[in-house]
Amino acid sequence: MKNYNIIKQNLFDFKNSGKQLIIIPRKKPKNPGSFFDKVYECLNSVSGFVEYNNSRQDIQTFFNRLITKDIKDDPFYSFWLDDMSNVCKLFCKFIGSNKVSFWVGTERGCRRYHVDMVPFRLLVTYAGQGTELLPDYAANKNAFREGKSNKEILKSKSAVEYVNKWDIAIFRGGKDGILHRTPNSALESKSSILMRLDYPSFLDEIKNINQVA
Repeated sequence: MKNYNIIKQNLFDFKNSGKQLIIIPRKKPKNPGSFFDKVYECLNSVSGFVEYNNSRQDIQTFFNRLITKDIKDDPFYSFWLDDMSNVCKLFCKFIGSNKVSFWVGTERGCRRYHVDMVPFRLLVTYAGQGTELLPDYAANKNAFREGKSNKEILKSKSAVEYVNKWDIAIFRGGKDGILHRTPNSALESKSSILMRLDYPSFLDEIKNINQVA
């Protein structure tokens, strides 16, 4: 990921830097075999609040009513829960909160290049292709602001990059954020698993909108 700021040790340098994106590279675990194939069959999406001091239990509670026994009995399930819990704790520290808005899903629908209208957002792709990134130099920002199609926004197809599986990506939101989208491979089939973390206010705002609707 040559175009982006990669920090392994001091994440908070990024928070105060004004940069658009940080990618924290991680080693992929050994082949999980058919684990995620089984998850696809029973999981659409799950969301809720995850608290720092109870992160693993909160996540496990979300999944208990959705995940089948054979998945729970798979040793990789415990490993995955631990990883999601640790990343939630990391994001709690990063945003200075005792909880985060948590979402994991197998269906991703962000077809158009966009920026996230949140202060910061964390994404981890556990299976399938990671988020598609479009650097500023390869984007027609006027076309984006005018609501035009991806074809008109994209100036250089060769500049497109993708976040690697298991890497942690934290996006700075707002109008000057980096343009990104769901890759075609994830749009065309239910073949990916993505975790998204936001400020705790994010889920509260969604609930308020739904109540009004």
